[in-house]
Amino acid sequence: MARITLRQLLDHAAEHGYGVPAFNINNMEQGLAIMEAAAAVDAPVILQASRGARSYANDIMLANMIDALDQMYPNIPLCMHQDHGNEEATCATAIKYGFTS
Repeated sequence: MARITLRQLLDHAAEHGYGVPAFNINNMEQGLAIMEAAAAVDAPVILQASRGARSYANDIMLANMIDALDQMYPNIPLCMHQDHGNEEATCATAIKYGFTS
């Protein structure tokens, strides 16, 4: 499944009565562990990156890593969320690099 928006994910969760945690991510090992756990329980997932994580990992690296996770786990609904955007420019670059929330 392609990436979905936070609204799509939360609406589905509300309709079916379940909660969805959000996980901060800034490296491959975290991404793989989160997606493997989501696959094990067939659950959607919210990955999020803070401004600090985006600075640490670099937006290009992070975007490609999320693309890879999306391809590796095509059956897991995935929302990529900008955690604590502080200004319009932060949100604009998040959109540019494939964040869906």
